Amino acid sequence: MVLRGLVPCKRGVPFDPWKLAPHVGLYVIDCDFPGLTQEEKAHMMGRASSHWSGGVLAEPLADGRRICMINPCHSQRRKKITLMEEISHCHLGHTPTQLIKKGDDRFRDFNKQMEEEAYGVGAAVLLPWSLFFPLLNDGYTSDELAREFDVTPDLVMYRIKICGASSLHASRQRKSA
Repeated sequence: MVLRGLVPCKRGVPFDPWKLAPHVGLYVIDCDFPGLTQEEKAHMMGRASSHWSGGVLAEPLADGRRICMINPCHSQRRKKITLMEEISHCHLGHTPTQLIKKGDDRFRDFNKQMEEEAYGVGAAVLLPWSLFFPLLNDGYTSDELAREFDVTPDLVMYRIKICGASSLHASRQRKSA
C-alpha cells in the first residue's frame, strides 16, 4: 500500500501513523481547546469526549502543514485509527468538512462515503491483509490480533467484517475452543 510504504516498518512491528503524518503534511497535537473557557474544555474532555475523535483544521499553517487535533481522552490505540483516518482523508484528497451555523448552534457537515473510505483505508494500513490474514487463519482472537497490531479489538472486528472474513474467524475460534 502506498501510504504504508512511506514509512519503513519492520515485519512484526506495529505501524506508527505518527511517523507517517508529516509525509502527508500533518502536524499532530492532542487537542487542548485553546480559546475555550474552562467550562467548555471540561465539557469537551468530559461528557462530550465520546462524541469526537479528531479532525484536521482546513486552514493550513504558513509552511503548508495542517494541524490534526486528536482527542486526548481516547486510548493510544483508539488515537491510532483516528490519526490514520485523518491521514487517509489527506492522502485521498477529500474536501474538509465545513462548519455550519444554525441559529446559536454550530455543526460540521458529514460525508458518509468519504468517512467510510478514509476509515477503511486507515484500517487497511494498520492491519494489512498480508500480515493480518495468516494470524487470523491461525485462530488468533480479536483481542490477540488487537495486541499484535496495537489497535483496538473494535478495529480488528471491523477489518474482519469488511474483508468478508467473519465466517473464517468464527470457524477458527470454534476450532480453538
